[in-house]
Amino acid sequence: MAAVVGLVVLAGLVVITGRWFVWPSTDDPGRADAIVMFAGGRGERLPAAQRLADRGTAPTLVIMNGTDAAWPQANALCAGEHAYAVVCPTPDPDTTRGEARTAAALAADEGWASLILVTSDYHLRRASLLLDRCFDGDVAAVAAGGDIGVVARTRSVLHEWPATIAALIDRGC
Repeated sequence: MAAVVGLVVLAGLVVITGRWFVWPSTDDPGRADAIVMFAGGRGERLPAAQRLADRGTAPTLVIMNGTDAAWPQANALCAGEHAYAVVCPTPDPDTTRGEARTAAALAADEGWASLILVTSDYHLRRASLLLDRCFDGDVAAVAAGGDIGVVARTRSVLHEWPATIAALIDRGC
């Protein structure tokens, strides 16, 4: 009996892992007041956010930590001229929760009622949960796809599981 229960629990964890961190549901972004890109997985996120901005889905692109000297691609966007505004705040603290708070504060200051969140597929569940708690408006969550490899995917999922559980327990913004 214990083996059956163990297999059921394991199967449940595999399904939830796939649904939350490997193939999360992503929203159709439509139009919004701003696109907000969380900084962590820089490889796949920035091109996805830039594509949305280039398509005109929002008049403003927010790149968290975009002025970090170790991120030349974002630096170029933050300093360049575009058909849309580019805002590059530094969240404090420099965490997903800090990014959500910074995005919500910026939205309040600017009078934004809708945001498009762009982040990695493995990060989408927790990032959208936190942004939804901090921001009173509408949030469309968009997963930036990309093949990050088995090792990086495993490492990301192993990080996201406890971080997501902590975010579910700590109900604050």
